[in-house]
Amino acid sequence: MKRNIRSERRIPPAGPTEALDLLARARKAVDEAYGSDEQLARVALHLIDCAADASALLSREGGLEAAREALGSARSAVVAATAAVRVIHDADRATRL
Repeated sequence: MKRNIRSERRIPPAGPTEALDLLARARKAVDEAYGSDEQLARVALHLIDCAADASALLSREGGLEAAREALGSARSAVVAATAAVRVIHDADRATRL
């Protein structure tokens, strides 16, 4: 049986306003901790911005479909980034052997 952590903690789901606030705080924390000079930090900031854009779309008429498309694009970007990291990791590992 799958656990439902939200019901265990009795945390209501976040609405678009709360989600945007949490994403804004996450963006600020990443920016303050790492700045925007490092490529990994820029990628994290970009993904946070994508999530914020998708959340903002939800409040518009017809926004659900647009938000789904935006999240699909973000997922594709994460998959591509993950593949790139694996290729670089494997190449680095091969040179050390």
